[in-house]
Amino acid sequence: MRVHRLWREEFGPAPPFNIGPDSLFVAYSAWAELTCFKVLGWPFPVNVFDQHTSYLAASNVLLPYEPDKERRAARKKLLGGKNLEDACKAYGLHGWAGINKKAIREAIGNGTWRGRYSPEEIVRYCDEDVRMEVELLRMQLRPYASLPAADVPRQLWWSGYSSKAVALVQAKGMPIDVSLWNLLLENRQAVIDALRQQYDPSYRDADPIWTAEGKFSEARFERWALSVGVPWWPRHESGRLNVEGDTFLAMAHHHPGLMGIYTLREAISFICRGIPIGRDGRNRPSLFPFGTATGRNAHGKSIYNTHAGLRSLMRFPENKIGCYLDFKTQEIGIAAAQSQDPALLAAYRSGDVYHGFARACGLTADEDRVRWKKNNPDQRQQMKALALGINYGMGLRSIANNLGMHPLAAAEILDQHKRTYRRFYEWREAVADAAIVNKFITTKYGWTLRLGADPNRRTLFNYKMQGNGAEMTRLATMWLCVAGIIPSMLIHDAILLEANSLEEIAHAKEIMMAAGREVCDGFEIGVDGDGADELLVNGARYQDKRPDAIRLWNVVMRTLEEVLNRTRQGRAVA
Repeated sequence: MRVHRLWREEFGPAPPFNIGPDSLFVAYSAWAELTCFKVLGWPFPVNVFDQHTSYLAASNVLLPYEPDKERRAARKKLLGGKNLEDACKAYGLHGWAGINKKAIREAIGNGTWRGRYSPEEIVRYCDEDVRMEVELLRMQLRPYASLPAADVPRQLWWSGYSSKAVALVQAKGMPIDVSLWNLLLENRQAVIDALRQQYDPSYRDADPIWTAEGKFSEARFERWALSVGVPWWPRHESGRLNVEGDTFLAMAHHHPGLMGIYTLREAISFICRGIPIGRDGRNRPSLFPFGTATGRNAHGKSIYNTHAGLRSLMRFPENKIGCYLDFKTQEIGIAAAQSQDPALLAAYRSGDVYHGFARACGLTADEDRVRWKKNNPDQRQQMKALALGINYGMGLRSIANNLGMHPLAAAEILDQHKRTYRRFYEWREAVADAAIVNKFITTKYGWTLRLGADPNRRTLFNYKMQGNGAEMTRLATMWLCVAGIIPSMLIHDAILLEANSLEEIAHAKEIMMAAGREVCDGFEIGVDGDGADELLVNGARYQDKRPDAIRLWNVVMRTLEEVLNRTRQGRAVA
């Protein structure tokens, strides 16, 4: 065995070890190591085995349904996390004796290790990581307790995404208007106050929900909700109010001010928390590949982890073209392809599946989908809500809330939908039944969810659509990287590009559509976002088109302009 211990100034133009086709590069969260390769100008290894992805695959088990967030969090803590130490413990391995791994890792990450730890301590820490990764690899290659042996061919395939592609995407990052972001932070209090005036329905009350500094109070929110006649509010088992985003969306029909509160919570949280921005003005979030049960990314510390209005802090360089390409109603397209429901296939191919839904449910006789979309925005939103509810197997009451109508009226629409798309419903039930019998459910390329006792049937309804949607985005990302078109960000079913030319965007769209056909056995999943009015050119700012996003951004900009005007006036007087 040969061991290399080198500090950065000792690195050469290539790795000091073999990375060719006859070798295997093994690491836990290998994207971190390959990000270093990219910074150093080293070529990537041909074969990579990412132990983090392997552990996520082996431990991907659907536990009994638990609706309470606090109990889910407690269960998650009991089961352990997903880092290297947690993976080793799951395989009965113990290491790092006498090493404060967490503290040293954080010190290395934030650059504060010098003076706190000697070079010998850092080397010992790294040696122990490598030793434990070797032990972990031996365990991952064979079954252990409830953990299956790694499927090596699939693991190498997945690692091409979770290590190589993810390293390239995270290294690129998203361009942030740093001057504007700093101005916002410098005037945070004024912006928070302006947002509260616009969105906090209790702003002028004696007991407002938010403090002047932007601190939310559950107790004051509960008093406000009672005072305006909200009849009830979901609670956790502990008795605390459930103030998750989905709860506000589900309860919004009880009072018009609830959506404003939801918006304000998102915006203030982001302004106070912030995002990591590099010295080159780029936000580089952690994508956390395969971070969800369906294999989707679980990205964090991203500008996409906040209200859509604040994403206008992104501004593209003048010599680049910003482009947000998204798979058109990806999950419905996958459902149509896999169920082979003729009515659903026809609705998807029509170009606007929501228009097809509205016609099928008898809500419109307008055959012109463009005119219907323009003249019936509220009805189109209702059809989006219906599609979401059906994908997730929502109950009638939840669907009625999303549609904004009485349950009896919603039941009639849902029944018509079931009659129209009968084959889809049969397929969905058959998928769930097969998963329960087999004790697992899987995607086209093998990302598998194993079932525990009492699985949530709604999760099974949705798994094929979400899981194969993740496969589609992964495949497109890998193909884009091979073509030299590196995405700036991956967002669920969309890819953000910072392109050099219109030709590059057209090529990227072709690659995405090819990935859709590959996953859906020839059925074509559309890709939107390359229209002339959608491209961001000449240093344009990203702008979400939804009315509430535009409204929020306008409040922020108007506040900052007022601050600047007062500053200019003060200077003029002086």
